[in-house]
Formats: sequence, C-alpha cells, structure tokens
Amino acid sequence: MADSGVYVSAALAELLLRYLDELRLDAPALRDELASFAGLQRMPVESWWSLLRRIDELQPRTATGLAIGRLARPHHVGVLGYLAMSCATLGQALQRFQRFQPLLHNLTPTRAAQRSGAFELSWDPSYGRSTRLSDEVLVSAMLTLARQLTGRADLRLRGVEFPGPAPADVAAHERLLECPLRFDARTLVVLLPLEALALPINTRDPHLMALLEQQAEALLRASPQPDALMTALQRAIVDALQEGEPAFETIAARLGVPSRSLYRRLQERGLSYKGVLNDTRLQLARAYLADAKLRLPEIALLLGYSEQSAFSRAFKSWSGVTPLRYRRQRLS
Repeated sequence: MADSGVYVSAALAELLLRYLDELRLDAPALRDELASFAGLQRMPVESWWSLLRRIDELQPRTATGLAIGRLARPHHVGVLGYLAMSCATLGQALQRFQRFQPLLHNLTPTRAAQRSGAFELSWDPSYGRSTRLSDEVLVSAMLTLARQLTGRADLRLRGVEFPGPAPADVAAHERLLECPLRFDARTLVVLLPLEALALPINTRDPHLMALLEQQAEALLRASPQPDALMTALQRAIVDALQEGEPAFETIAARLGVPSRSLYRRLQERGLSYKGVLNDTRLQLARAYLADAKLRLPEIALLLGYSEQSAFSRAFKSWSGVTPLRYRRQRLS
C-alpha cells in the first residue's frame, strides 16, 4: 500500500512490543520493525495497520485489538498521555485529547457532543476509515487510561458503536468492554457517562499541564495536517449545495481534478463520492437543526434537496431518527 501521508504516533510501537512480551511471542522480524520506530515522532498509518494485522495472525484470537488496548499506559500515547495525567478532571483530559488528537493520529478529527445524557466521541468517516483492529485498540486504550487516571477500575462506557459487521462471536467484546455494543455503525462512536467527566485525576498538576500544553502546541504545528484533498472536497461540496444536488463531475471540475483521478484517490482512501456527500450533508444538517430559527424546508434547500420529504428520509437513514426528533432532543 502506498504511503498516504497519514500517521499515528510512533510511541504506539512500544504498546505492541509490550503485547508481544505479554504473550511471550518471539517474532524477531516483527520486533525489529517495531524497534525501528524508537525515537521517531510518527509512523505511517499503513505500517500501523500492517503491524496490527501481522500480530493478530501470529496468534489469532477474537478482539485482539481490545486485548492490546488493555495494556496501554500514558507513555504509549506520548505527550498526550503525560498531559492527561496533569489535568484536573477526566473531562479536562478528554478536551485536551480532542484538541491535540493529531499528535496521536491525523487520520480523521475527533468530534465531541452530548447524546441522551452521555458524552459522545466520534470520528468523521469522510476523511477515511480505519481498520477494526485499530478501532479496538483506540476504544480499549481510552477506557484503560481513563480508569488509570481516575483510579476508578469500575468506570464503564455507556456504549460503543463499531463500523463494519459484528464478529461471529461477540462474547469477547462484551466481556472486555462491559457495555452495550452496536455494529454496522456509520462511524466509530464511544459513549461515556456525563458524570464521569467530573472525576478527578489523581496525578493532576496545573503547572505541569501548562508546560505540556505549550509542548503539545509546538508539536501540533509541526505535525502533518489532515488530508488536504478531503478538506478541499468537503468545501467544494458545501459551496455546490447552494445550487442543488452536486454531481460528481461538477465537484471534480471545481477542484480542477480529472474525474477519474478523483475517483481513484477516493478509492485509495476506502471512500466513495456518495459517502462523502452524505457525511458532509449530515454534518451540516446537525448544525442547522441546532439553530431553532431555521425551518425544516429551509434546511432541506440549504442541503441541496428540492423537497423536505427527501431530506427527512435521508437524515433518518443516516442517524436513525427524523430531523424533527433530532432537533427536539438537541434543543431539550
């Protein structure tokens, strides 16, 4: 696979080495490759995905990614881990995670929102999709670190939604995550109890937090930015929506990219134009529905639909609820 310019923190290689040690797996070639990332800031996401796959093949098991994530410690996520340790509360640590997440990976931005009494973290799929193994590591490591930071081994997630089909046996996922699970979701979603945000962190240090934030800001400025093509594509779609349904050829022309080239570059990211269009519309729809002054027919027109009914059907297929119900839940 060609290098896409998308990276994860090279500190994650230490987590994989710890997993090999835990299972007492020799794998000298794999260990040598992992050791090659020592002292580096980043590794290509393709290398990360390949390493996870090869580790899983060494000793196949259900939910390998969850087992790897349970071994996570703050230093496995670099400066983000130490910054989280210095925060006052779990909520403050999660805010820093969202802000500085590109230091861990730059595949797709983290979104934070409230949903039905829970704190929701999700990852915009229009930039690209990760693998199930990588998603499992992220979810499991996030829960493990939250428990370590707060000293609350009984901390539970409110739910997790995974893209892709459910495994043949979900028992391992249920045992390791201990929360409601959903598969075939539009994107990866992690739900935490709202009350967990106020949990204090045992190692909090305001002075150290300020210093680490400065370091994180400097590292962030030097880090590769999210996919420029996807940013430009979404902007072109948003502009074109004012004129109705944006055709693929129209968007390619706006970007100055041949249609075949744009189609191929989306395929390389595991994406389709229709999927990006729908994800962009959903993002905009959520923002518009949060504005009580906008009527549903107006929102439909802003999203390029000629009829409100078409917008309502599309929104329900994306989110599982009607626009009106979503607005009521959001505004309440």
